[in-house]
Amino acid sequence: MNKMSKIFIFIAFAVCILTAPAPLRATIDNTLHNLSVTGTGTVRATAETEICVFCHIPHNATPAVPLWNHDMPTSTYTMYESEYLSRAAYPLPAELGTALNQPGLLSRLCLSCHDGTVAIGALYMLRGTALGDGLIAMTGVGTNYEMQNTSSAFIGTDLTKHHPVAIKYDTNVSIAFDSAGSGNNPRTIELLSPPTPPLKVYTIANIDYVECSSCHDPHLENDKFLRVKTGANYAEKIGTTCDSCHSKTDWTGSVHQTDSSSYTDANVQATFGVNTVTSLLCMNCHISHKGQGDPYLLRQAEETTCFQGAAGTAAGAPCHGTGGAAGGKDIESLLIKAYSHPAATISGVHTALDVLNPLGGTPVGSKGLEWLNSKHSECVDCHNPHKTAAGTHNSPADLSGWYPLTPIQTTNSVSNALKGVTGVEPDTASIWTVPVSFTTLESADKEYQICFKCHSYYALRDASGITSYFTQSGATVTDQAMEFNPNNASAHPVAVRLIDQTGSPAPKALTPSQLETTWAANAGNQTMYCSDCHGPDNVSDPTGPHGSNIKYMLKGDAKYWPVQSDDITLWTLSDLGGISAGNDLFCTNCHPNDRTVNNVHNDAAYATPGAHSSAQCVQCHVAVPHGAENSRLIGYSSDPAPYNYNGTSLQILNYTKASGPTSYVMTDCFTACHP
Repeated sequence: MNKMSKIFIFIAFAVCILTAPAPLRATIDNTLHNLSVTGTGTVRATAETEICVFCHIPHNATPAVPLWNHDMPTSTYTMYESEYLSRAAYPLPAELGTALNQPGLLSRLCLSCHDGTVAIGALYMLRGTALGDGLIAMTGVGTNYEMQNTSSAFIGTDLTKHHPVAIKYDTNVSIAFDSAGSGNNPRTIELLSPPTPPLKVYTIANIDYVECSSCHDPHLENDKFLRVKTGANYAEKIGTTCDSCHSKTDWTGSVHQTDSSSYTDANVQATFGVNTVTSLLCMNCHISHKGQGDPYLLRQAEETTCFQGAAGTAAGAPCHGTGGAAGGKDIESLLIKAYSHPAATISGVHTALDVLNPLGGTPVGSKGLEWLNSKHSECVDCHNPHKTAAGTHNSPADLSGWYPLTPIQTTNSVSNALKGVTGVEPDTASIWTVPVSFTTLESADKEYQICFKCHSYYALRDASGITSYFTQSGATVTDQAMEFNPNNASAHPVAVRLIDQTGSPAPKALTPSQLETTWAANAGNQTMYCSDCHGPDNVSDPTGPHGSNIKYMLKGDAKYWPVQSDDITLWTLSDLGGISAGNDLFCTNCHPNDRTVNNVHNDAAYATPGAHSSAQCVQCHVAVPHGAENSRLIGYSSDPAPYNYNGTSLQILNYTKASGPTSYVMTDCFTACHP
């Protein structure tokens, strides 16, 4: 090859190099991590033109990886922890590492600026010269040249309100329940294995760990330096980031995943680029940094997250707060009514997975379910926000709007609104005794299993069935697992159908004539919810026993028992119209106001006219009509209060169930009136 040919080839090669596309590199120049004088952020150097030097140096780096050049913090951090992870025996980080091959060192690098304890311009080396105590002059910093705590990027040394770092990524941890219920047994920690790229974990001594840089790449020109760059908006990018590790069972199709209701708070749109519940995804309830709900990265503490979601106030959110935007269900207004579950009045007591340890104490200091020192009722005790879906058990409802249109054998099964909630099933107990052993359920099958977490020995811890606790209604708290025990002689069909009430002598079921139309078609073959009797006082309010202005949260067109609306006058057979307009006797919501369907209620069956006209209902029936030791909710004069209203109302000494409602004779019932 001659000399001219060689020159031509060289020139051609040089041209190719000069015209080839530039290799891909991180575009830190246009990000807030460009701390040089050319940076566009509030925090930047006053004169220094080098960009990479604020973090990296090619020689004399400390630590060597990743060629680090910024002074390291010596801070002691308060690490993230949660009851859920502790009770699951998930390994929680104790501190951030300070040396290579220690979990947390990578996060400590980030915190060398973001924890606010080290000057932003504190570097080891600058163009081969050790700075020592010297600093690069900066603007937008605090009095000690540190990141100011008013900055949106400030993390501080309290990491409890931030996504955990230096934490193991362990997909093998699981949570054992006694029984699976309708869900999985055991419950997994719901982590993908491995995380979906571009998210990454860091392996140290064959164990994977999560660090700040698992989710963030400090060199990327992207929202919040997220590794996930795909997505139409910021919310979608964050949602994809979360989904890259967390796989929440039944999230797809849940109401919070599908609800298209819009926030009216303009800041939501401005922050996330979208403003609907479905498009905000995880960001409706969670925030990766600086959430007020500690732990679980909740936006607000406890129920306030449910009230306002991502909005600044409840009024701007289509969630569950007072005065919310269109599409929400206002639960907050119900919780401040005269009688309600204490979700809005008791705070800081609920702990995750308390169903597995009702007495608390493990880990040390944990609360449980016991009324003595752990009484509470938070939204998540009855609802699973990742699984709850649209639809309640009475949809469609009967013409009154209060009850299921066609009650059947499984009408006590959990509805979509209660999907995925833990529960307890009482073990077998003899007639009218308190069940003291239970099976824990990862996902309750029946509504009463959710209620029994608190309204049974599981939380009450009183083997007598009659406790020293009182409800807001002033009623003595009783053990409902005892009252709905299938071995009792009678009970409303909450736990089992009437024909399956093993302790009940024949006939077990009521006749169709003793039931209103809704319940008559399947007499004896239906079950019912606790919330068929307990719920809001207005049919237009969200269903469920959230709150009411009626005692005991009794619901329906008729709302009073055992006294009338004046809270004094007891119901009698001759006064079913009551002192209020219309018929307000609670029982008549399901049982017709027709005294002829039962000859004991009908004076014409007796030789002495008017014998039962003035009889008060509670002279024969227990005042707590969940269940009874005797058939047909009959109580004896020897029964204690509150079953014996005021301790003196019941008059029956002995009772025999007749073959039908019109077959009773005087000798079936022995009382003080006719012994």
